[in-house]
Amino acid sequence: MLEHSTVAAGFIMPHPPIIVPGINPGPHEAEATVASMRQLAQTLDRLRPDTIVVISPHAPLFNDYVFFYDDRVLEGSFARFGASQIKLSVRQDSELLQEICRRCDQAGIPAGSLTPNQMRRYQLTSELDHGVLVPLWFLHEAYPAVKVVAMSCSGLPLAKVYQIGELIRQSAAFLNRRIVVVASGDQSHKVNSASPYGSSPEGAQYDNLLVDCLRENDLPRLLAISGELREKAAECGYRSIVMLCGAFSRRPVLTQMLSYEAPYGIGYCVASLSPDPDQTEPVPDAFEAGLSGHRAQAAARRRENQPPVVIARETLEAHVLGQPAKTMQDFADLPNFASLFQDRAGVFVSIHKAGELRGCIGTTGPTAPTLVEEIMRNAISAGCRDPRFPSVEPDELPDLTYSVDVLGSPEPIVDIDLLDHTRFGVIVSSGRRSGLLLPDLAGVDSVDEQLAIACRKAGIHPEEEYSIQRFTVTRYR
Repeated sequence: MLEHSTVAAGFIMPHPPIIVPGINPGPHEAEATVASMRQLAQTLDRLRPDTIVVISPHAPLFNDYVFFYDDRVLEGSFARFGASQIKLSVRQDSELLQEICRRCDQAGIPAGSLTPNQMRRYQLTSELDHGVLVPLWFLHEAYPAVKVVAMSCSGLPLAKVYQIGELIRQSAAFLNRRIVVVASGDQSHKVNSASPYGSSPEGAQYDNLLVDCLRENDLPRLLAISGELREKAAECGYRSIVMLCGAFSRRPVLTQMLSYEAPYGIGYCVASLSPDPDQTEPVPDAFEAGLSGHRAQAAARRRENQPPVVIARETLEAHVLGQPAKTMQDFADLPNFASLFQDRAGVFVSIHKAGELRGCIGTTGPTAPTLVEEIMRNAISAGCRDPRFPSVEPDELPDLTYSVDVLGSPEPIVDIDLLDHTRFGVIVSSGRRSGLLLPDLAGVDSVDEQLAIACRKAGIHPEEEYSIQRFTVTRYR
């Protein structure tokens, strides 16, 4: 089958269990969402594909692995939502799953299922999550003959997530499958005051931008939405959408917005993507176009970098490119920052790519003779020694942005009312365990949340006794 005809359609579908009949005893406020989901189900029945590939943000999520549900019959229920009687059972397309995993492996992307021992170790179950079940409930009702591949959206870098979408399409073409790809996900969880998670201006901003991109058929702009905005919006559907867009890479696409609403403060977006019947020739890649926008932003930001950030960036670039190592004297002419060559302090260097964290390493107190040397050491560590990420590659350098946090001296506190997550970082300690969290981080909206994350980093149970220190930060960009 020709690749341009392999993906019959792509659906963007939310997954609030409340809209599944029988779960909520009373009426709900998402009627527009239900009507649009049923419209997509009718589209599926008309297209009659061989297989649906469902991408869920609530499937087991790993930063270095793409998880697939691997039972020959995929099953799940809404027992977690008080409706154990509502169940779904679908046939898996094992051949397509294996081909996708094979191509991922060839591309250096770890993918597959987990052994029963691994599932137990991570306290996971083979039952389908609600991110798969809710869209499938509507689609399967209209077209029960279809087979399914159900997978995680993965926490890999967005470029890899997009590439996985391409590999899904290539796998289907190789097997002569005609597929529909479903990107499951609610959008911002902080759209308005009705949200149980609180509201944030970025919630509505993110959702409005996403909806505008879909209405205007502007995938490059959609794929250029910054990670910082997405994190502050507390969305869960973006990665699924990126993978869906990858399944249409270099193919002319028509987008259709069916509905958007946020009756509970959480954005429900229903939309479809379909091949443009009037154009079959390849088009410029949407992800590359979006990345070009990020690069332009990064270049503009570099021109305004403050001296501590210049030190971090140029030190890492020289290291990654194999150039002679930078020395303190290379930065002697930086203006108005003589203190960098005199003072000592703990420093954190953070690196982002397309708005997503690419590395962050720091020291809670001074370990080098000067601030310049502290920044230089930690810049190389952030780019090449953060165990959560592979080392930065030369071709990534134009995409990277940096920030440098210089830490003030920690002071012990006994009253959490003296904390402010926007002004103070925290260090929590219990015995030899300690965890640090910087202030004013995207997605951290309260002191309680800040302390909980710091405790989690330290391996301290929230109910344990632990000491708290606060510190100020001078942040440079």
